[in-house]
Amino acid sequence: MSDLSDTSPIAEQRPNARSTGKAAVILLTDKNYFLPTFAAALSADANTLMGTPIYLFVVDAEEAWLQQFGVAVSGTKISIRAARFPQLAELSLLHRDVVPPIALARLWIGSLLGEDVERFLYIDGDTMVDDELESLLAISPPESGLMAVSDFMRIYVDELSFSKRRDIVYLRSLGCSASFYFNSGVIYTSKSAWNSIAASAICFLREHPDCCIASDQSALNHAARGNVNLLPLRYNYQSEYMMALDPRERGIKPTIWHFVGAPKPWDAPGWPWDNYFNRFYRQAEVLLENCHVTLPVPPKEQVVAGLAHRQRNRFRMKWVYPWRRFTRRQKILSLLLQ
Repeated sequence: MSDLSDTSPIAEQRPNARSTGKAAVILLTDKNYFLPTFAAALSADANTLMGTPIYLFVVDAEEAWLQQFGVAVSGTKISIRAARFPQLAELSLLHRDVVPPIALARLWIGSLLGEDVERFLYIDGDTMVDDELESLLAISPPESGLMAVSDFMRIYVDELSFSKRRDIVYLRSLGCSASFYFNSGVIYTSKSAWNSIAASAICFLREHPDCCIASDQSALNHAARGNVNLLPLRYNYQSEYMMALDPRERGIKPTIWHFVGAPKPWDAPGWPWDNYFNRFYRQAEVLLENCHVTLPVPPKEQVVAGLAHRQRNRFRMKWVYPWRRFTRRQKILSLLLQ
Protein backbone atom coordinates (compact mmCIF):
# COMPACT_ATOMS: atom_id res chain seq x y z
CA MET A 1 0.00 0.00 0.00
CA SER A 2 1.25 3.52 -0.76
CA ASP A 3 2.21 5.50 2.32
CA LEU A 4 1.24 9.15 2.15
CA SER A 5 2.04 10.24 5.69
CA ASP A 6 2.22 13.76 7.12
CA THR A 7 5.92 13.82 6.25
CA SER A 8 5.35 13.15 2.54
CA PRO A 9 5.93 15.89 -0.06
CA ILE A 10 2.20 16.06 -0.74
CA ALA A 11 1.20 16.48 2.87
CA GLU A 12 3.84 19.18 3.38
CA GLN A 13 2.32 21.47 0.76
CA ARG A 14 -0.08 23.01 3.27
CA PRO A 15 0.35 23.69 7.01
CA ASN A 16 -3.11 22.21 7.68
CA ALA A 17 -2.90 19.36 5.20
CA ARG A 18 -5.53 17.10 6.74
CA SER A 19 -9.04 17.86 5.60
CA THR A 20 -12.34 17.26 7.34
CA GLY A 21 -14.78 17.95 4.47
CA LYS A 22 -16.30 15.18 2.42
CA ALA A 23 -14.39 13.86 -0.60
CA ALA A 24 -15.73 11.82 -3.50
CA VAL A 25 -14.32 9.91 -6.45
CA ILE A 26 -15.86 11.02 -9.77
CA LEU A 27 -16.06 9.26 -13.13
CA LEU A 28 -17.84 10.52 -16.21
CA THR A 29 -18.83 8.73 -19.41
CA ASP A 30 -21.43 8.31 -22.10
CA LYS A 31 -23.37 5.10 -22.68
CA ASN A 32 -20.89 3.94 -25.30
CA TYR A 33 -17.94 3.85 -22.86
CA PHE A 34 -19.89 2.75 -19.81
CA LEU A 35 -18.35 -0.74 -19.47
CA PRO A 36 -14.68 0.28 -19.07
CA THR A 37 -15.67 3.27 -16.94
CA PHE A 38 -17.66 1.00 -14.65
CA ALA A 39 -14.56 -1.21 -14.42
CA ALA A 40 -12.52 1.83 -13.35
CA ALA A 41 -15.20 2.60 -10.75
CA LEU A 42 -14.95 -0.97 -9.43
CA SER A 43 -11.20 -0.57 -9.06
CA ALA A 44 -11.73 2.66 -7.10
CA ASP A 45 -14.30 0.94 -4.93
CA ALA A 46 -11.81 -1.80 -4.08
CA ASN A 47 -9.23 0.77 -2.98
CA THR A 48 -11.30 3.20 -0.88
CA LEU A 49 -12.77 2.89 2.58
CA MET A 50 -16.42 2.62 3.45
CA GLY A 51 -17.92 6.09 3.46
CA THR A 52 -16.07 7.36 0.39
CA PRO A 53 -18.72 7.83 -2.31
CA ILE A 54 -17.94 6.96 -5.91
CA TYR A 55 -20.16 8.75 -8.42
CA LEU A 56 -20.31 7.50 -11.99
CA PHE A 57 -22.15 10.03 -14.14
CA VAL A 58 -23.49 8.95 -17.54
CA VAL A 59 -24.15 11.78 -19.97
CA ASP A 60 -27.62 11.81 -21.53
CA ALA A 61 -28.64 8.50 -19.93
CA GLU A 62 -32.31 7.83 -19.34
CA GLU A 63 -33.43 7.04 -15.79
CA ALA A 64 -34.98 3.76 -16.96
CA TRP A 65 -31.63 2.70 -18.42
CA LEU A 66 -29.80 3.56 -15.18
CA GLN A 67 -32.16 1.47 -13.06
CA GLN A 68 -30.83 -1.78 -14.54
CA PHE A 69 -27.58 -1.49 -12.56
CA GLY A 70 -29.03 -1.99 -9.09
CA VAL A 71 -27.68 -5.52 -8.72
CA ALA A 72 -24.30 -4.63 -10.27
CA VAL A 73 -23.58 -1.89 -7.71
CA SER A 74 -25.04 -3.75 -4.73
CA GLY A 75 -22.46 -4.00 -1.97
CA THR A 76 -20.28 -1.26 -3.49
CA LYS A 77 -19.93 2.47 -2.83
CA ILE A 78 -20.73 3.22 -6.48
CA SER A 79 -23.70 5.41 -7.36
CA ILE A 80 -24.62 5.66 -11.07
CA ARG A 81 -26.36 8.87 -12.05
CA ALA A 82 -27.50 10.73 -15.14
CA ALA A 83 -25.82 13.94 -16.29
CA ARG A 84 -26.96 16.44 -18.87
CA PHE A 85 -24.91 19.29 -20.25
CA PRO A 86 -26.75 21.44 -22.82
CA GLN A 87 -23.52 23.36 -23.42
CA LEU A 88 -21.57 20.27 -24.50
CA ALA A 89 -22.82 20.16 -28.10
CA GLU A 90 -21.75 23.74 -28.79
CA LEU A 91 -18.31 23.27 -27.19
CA SER A 92 -17.79 19.97 -29.01
CA LEU A 93 -17.60 21.90 -32.30
CA LEU A 94 -14.27 23.27 -31.05
CA HIS A 95 -12.89 19.85 -30.12
CA ARG A 96 -9.52 19.11 -31.76
CA ASP A 97 -8.30 15.93 -30.02
CA VAL A 98 -8.55 12.31 -31.21
CA VAL A 99 -10.42 11.31 -28.04
CA PRO A 100 -14.23 11.64 -28.22
CA PRO A 101 -15.72 15.08 -27.40
CA ILE A 102 -17.35 13.55 -24.30
CA ALA A 103 -14.02 14.34 -22.59
CA LEU A 104 -15.16 17.96 -22.46
CA ALA A 105 -17.98 17.02 -20.08
CA ARG A 106 -15.59 17.00 -17.10
CA LEU A 107 -15.57 20.80 -17.29
CA TRP A 108 -19.05 20.79 -15.70
CA ILE A 109 -18.41 18.27 -12.92
CA GLY A 110 -18.95 20.93 -10.26
CA SER A 111 -22.58 21.35 -11.28
CA LEU A 112 -23.25 17.67 -10.56
CA LEU A 113 -22.08 17.57 -6.96
CA GLY A 114 -24.16 18.18 -3.87
CA GLU A 115 -23.29 20.65 -1.14
CA ASP A 116 -21.92 17.83 1.02
CA VAL A 117 -19.03 17.19 -1.41
CA GLU A 118 -16.22 19.65 -0.76
CA ARG A 119 -13.51 18.13 -2.96
CA PHE A 120 -13.20 15.33 -5.49
CA LEU A 121 -10.80 13.03 -7.27
CA TYR A 122 -11.68 12.76 -10.94
CA ILE A 123 -10.37 9.72 -12.84
CA ASP A 124 -10.77 8.82 -16.51
CA GLY A 125 -12.65 5.73 -17.65
CA ASP A 126 -9.49 4.11 -19.09
CA THR A 127 -7.75 3.82 -15.74
CA MET A 128 -7.30 1.16 -13.08
CA VAL A 129 -6.86 1.99 -9.40
CA ASP A 130 -4.41 -0.53 -7.94
CA ASP A 131 -3.64 0.83 -4.46
CA GLU A 132 -5.34 2.79 -1.69
CA LEU A 133 -6.67 6.29 -2.41
CA GLU A 134 -7.46 7.33 1.16
CA SER A 135 -4.03 8.87 1.81
CA LEU A 136 -4.65 11.33 -1.01
CA LEU A 137 -8.33 11.91 -0.22
CA ALA A 138 -7.45 12.74 3.40
CA ILE A 139 -5.59 15.94 2.49
CA SER A 140 -6.75 19.29 1.21
CA PRO A 141 -6.02 20.25 -2.39
CA PRO A 142 -4.73 23.79 -2.99
CA GLU A 143 -7.32 26.43 -2.17
CA SER A 144 -7.45 27.95 -5.65
CA GLY A 145 -5.82 25.24 -7.72
CA LEU A 146 -5.59 21.54 -8.38
CA MET A 147 -3.33 18.55 -7.97
CA ALA A 148 -2.40 16.44 -10.99
CA VAL A 149 0.40 14.41 -12.54
CA SER A 150 2.87 15.54 -15.18
CA ASP A 151 1.96 14.56 -18.71
CA PHE A 152 4.48 12.27 -20.42
CA MET A 153 5.67 15.23 -22.51
CA ARG A 154 7.83 16.11 -19.51
CA ILE A 155 10.19 13.18 -20.03
CA TYR A 156 11.05 13.92 -23.65
CA VAL A 157 10.53 17.64 -24.29
CA ASP A 158 14.21 18.39 -23.62
CA GLU A 159 15.43 15.73 -26.07
CA LEU A 160 16.59 16.63 -29.56
CA SER A 161 13.79 15.71 -31.95
CA PHE A 162 11.77 16.94 -34.92
CA SER A 163 8.78 17.58 -32.66
CA LYS A 164 10.59 19.62 -29.99
CA ARG A 165 9.96 23.01 -31.58
CA ARG A 166 6.27 22.17 -32.08
CA ASP A 167 5.92 21.11 -28.44
CA ILE A 168 7.57 24.30 -27.20
CA VAL A 169 5.31 26.46 -29.37
CA TYR A 170 2.29 24.56 -28.06
CA LEU A 171 3.26 25.06 -24.41
CA ARG A 172 3.96 28.75 -24.96
CA SER A 173 0.54 29.21 -26.53
CA LEU A 174 -0.95 27.96 -23.25
CA GLY A 175 1.39 29.95 -21.03
CA CYS A 176 2.69 26.69 -19.51
CA SER A 177 6.05 25.07 -18.88
CA ALA A 178 6.78 21.42 -19.59
CA SER A 179 7.47 20.85 -15.89
CA PHE A 180 3.93 21.82 -14.89
CA TYR A 181 1.99 20.63 -17.93
CA PHE A 182 -0.33 17.99 -16.49
CA ASN A 183 -2.41 15.10 -17.77
CA SER A 184 -6.12 15.71 -17.18
CA GLY A 185 -6.99 12.03 -16.68
CA VAL A 186 -6.54 12.24 -12.90
CA ILE A 187 -7.31 15.48 -11.06
CA TYR A 188 -7.76 16.18 -7.35
CA THR A 189 -9.28 19.53 -6.46
CA SER A 190 -11.92 21.33 -4.45
CA LYS A 191 -15.31 21.93 -5.99
CA SER A 192 -14.98 25.71 -5.66
CA ALA A 193 -11.52 25.78 -7.25
CA TRP A 194 -12.67 23.53 -10.08
CA ASN A 195 -15.69 25.69 -10.89
CA SER A 196 -13.40 28.71 -11.32
CA ILE A 197 -10.71 26.86 -13.31
CA ALA A 198 -13.23 25.10 -15.54
CA ALA A 199 -15.05 28.35 -16.33
CA SER A 200 -11.74 29.92 -17.37
CA ALA A 201 -10.89 26.82 -19.44
CA ILE A 202 -14.21 27.01 -21.30
CA CYS A 203 -13.56 30.65 -22.16
CA PHE A 204 -10.05 29.88 -23.41
CA LEU A 205 -11.29 26.97 -25.52
CA ARG A 206 -13.94 29.17 -27.11
CA GLU A 207 -11.52 32.00 -27.83
CA HIS A 208 -8.45 29.94 -28.82
CA PRO A 209 -9.58 26.55 -30.15
CA ASP A 210 -6.52 26.20 -32.38
CA CYS A 211 -4.26 26.35 -29.32
CA CYS A 212 -6.19 23.50 -27.69
CA ILE A 213 -4.82 20.56 -29.65
CA ALA A 214 -5.43 18.37 -26.58
CA SER A 215 -8.89 19.88 -26.16
CA ASP A 216 -9.95 20.20 -22.51
CA GLN A 217 -6.47 19.22 -21.29
CA SER A 218 -4.97 22.16 -23.15
CA ALA A 219 -7.60 24.57 -21.86
CA LEU A 220 -7.29 23.33 -18.28
CA ASN A 221 -3.52 23.70 -18.34
CA HIS A 222 -3.92 27.30 -19.43
CA ALA A 223 -6.62 28.03 -16.86
CA ALA A 224 -4.78 26.39 -13.93
CA ARG A 225 -1.29 27.69 -14.73
CA GLY A 226 0.48 28.84 -11.59
CA ASN A 227 -1.98 26.90 -9.42
CA VAL A 228 -0.90 23.31 -10.07
CA ASN A 229 0.60 21.12 -7.35
CA LEU A 230 2.18 18.08 -8.94
CA LEU A 231 1.36 14.65 -7.56
CA PRO A 232 3.89 11.81 -7.68
CA LEU A 233 3.77 9.86 -10.92
CA ARG A 234 2.23 6.85 -9.21
CA TYR A 235 -1.15 8.59 -9.21
CA ASN A 236 -1.38 8.61 -13.02
CA TYR A 237 1.06 6.19 -14.64
CA GLN A 238 0.47 6.63 -18.35
CA SER A 239 1.27 4.43 -21.35
CA GLU A 240 4.33 6.39 -22.48
CA TYR A 241 5.84 6.02 -19.01
CA MET A 242 5.05 2.30 -19.01
CA MET A 243 6.79 1.84 -22.38
CA ALA A 244 9.98 3.23 -20.83
CA LEU A 245 9.73 1.54 -17.42
CA ASP A 246 7.46 -0.99 -15.79
CA PRO A 247 7.81 0.25 -12.19
CA ARG A 248 6.98 -3.18 -10.80
CA GLU A 249 10.49 -4.18 -11.90
CA ARG A 250 11.74 -1.78 -9.21
CA GLY A 251 9.28 -2.93 -6.57
CA ILE A 252 6.97 0.06 -7.13
CA LYS A 253 3.24 -0.35 -7.73
CA PRO A 254 1.49 2.80 -8.96
CA THR A 255 -1.78 3.76 -7.35
CA ILE A 256 -3.48 4.53 -10.69
CA TRP A 257 -2.56 3.07 -14.08
CA HIS A 258 -3.73 5.08 -17.10
CA PHE A 259 -4.14 3.29 -20.43
CA VAL A 260 -3.57 6.33 -22.64
CA GLY A 261 -3.90 5.74 -26.38
CA ALA A 262 -4.80 2.55 -28.21
CA PRO A 263 -5.22 -0.29 -27.80
CA LYS A 264 -6.61 -0.63 -24.30
CA PRO A 265 -5.68 -3.85 -22.48
CA TRP A 266 -9.20 -5.25 -22.90
CA ASP A 267 -8.99 -4.63 -26.67
CA ALA A 268 -5.61 -6.25 -27.26
CA PRO A 269 -3.65 -7.29 -24.16
CA GLY A 270 0.09 -7.20 -24.71
CA TRP A 271 3.11 -4.98 -24.17
CA PRO A 272 2.99 -2.75 -22.21
CA TRP A 273 -0.50 -3.58 -20.81
CA ASP A 274 -0.92 -7.31 -20.27
CA ASN A 275 -3.90 -9.20 -18.86
CA TYR A 276 -3.09 -8.12 -15.29
CA PHE A 277 -4.74 -4.83 -16.17
CA ASN A 278 -8.00 -6.46 -17.22
CA ARG A 279 -8.99 -7.75 -13.77
CA PHE A 280 -11.67 -5.19 -13.08
CA TYR A 281 -12.84 -5.12 -16.69
CA ARG A 282 -13.54 -8.86 -16.51
CA GLN A 283 -15.34 -8.33 -13.21
CA ALA A 284 -17.43 -5.59 -14.84
CA GLU A 285 -18.34 -7.90 -17.72
CA VAL A 286 -19.68 -10.48 -15.28
CA LEU A 287 -21.63 -7.96 -13.21
CA LEU A 288 -23.16 -6.38 -16.33
CA GLU A 289 -23.89 -9.66 -18.10
CA ASN A 290 -27.66 -9.19 -17.92
CA CYS A 291 -27.60 -5.44 -18.53
CA HIS A 292 -28.07 -3.61 -21.81
CA VAL A 293 -24.69 -1.98 -22.32
CA THR A 294 -22.65 -1.25 -25.41
CA LEU A 295 -19.39 -3.09 -25.93
CA PRO A 296 -16.97 -0.34 -26.94
CA VAL A 297 -15.21 -1.32 -30.16
CA PRO A 298 -12.35 1.00 -31.15
CA PRO A 299 -11.82 1.78 -34.83
CA LYS A 300 -9.50 -0.79 -36.38
CA GLU A 301 -7.23 1.91 -37.77
CA GLN A 302 -6.84 3.38 -34.27
CA VAL A 303 -5.70 0.04 -32.85
CA VAL A 304 -3.34 -0.56 -35.78
CA ALA A 305 -1.84 2.92 -35.40
CA GLY A 306 -1.46 2.46 -31.65
CA LEU A 307 0.30 -0.88 -31.99
CA ALA A 308 2.61 0.56 -34.66
CA HIS A 309 3.48 3.49 -32.37
CA ARG A 310 4.34 1.15 -29.51
CA GLN A 311 6.49 -1.13 -31.65
CA ARG A 312 8.25 1.87 -33.20
CA ASN A 313 8.91 3.28 -29.75
CA ARG A 314 10.26 -0.06 -28.52
CA PHE A 315 12.56 -0.42 -31.55
CA ARG A 316 13.93 3.10 -31.27
CA MET A 317 14.64 2.83 -27.54
CA LYS A 318 16.53 -0.43 -28.11
CA TRP A 319 18.40 0.22 -31.34
CA VAL A 320 18.28 3.89 -32.41
CA TYR A 321 18.35 5.89 -29.16
CA PRO A 322 19.36 3.34 -26.49
CA TRP A 323 20.62 6.10 -24.17
CA ARG A 324 17.15 7.60 -24.08
CA ARG A 325 15.79 4.50 -22.45
CA PHE A 326 18.25 5.07 -19.60
CA THR A 327 17.64 8.83 -19.28
CA ARG A 328 13.87 8.44 -19.46
CA ARG A 329 13.92 5.75 -16.81
CA GLN A 330 15.94 8.01 -14.52
CA LYS A 331 13.46 10.84 -14.98
CA ILE A 332 10.51 8.53 -14.38
CA LEU A 333 12.01 7.06 -11.20
CA SER A 334 12.61 10.56 -9.89
CA LEU A 335 8.98 11.52 -10.50
CA LEU A 336 7.72 8.24 -9.02
CA LEU A 337 9.65 8.77 -5.81
CA GLN A 338 8.76 12.43 -5.24
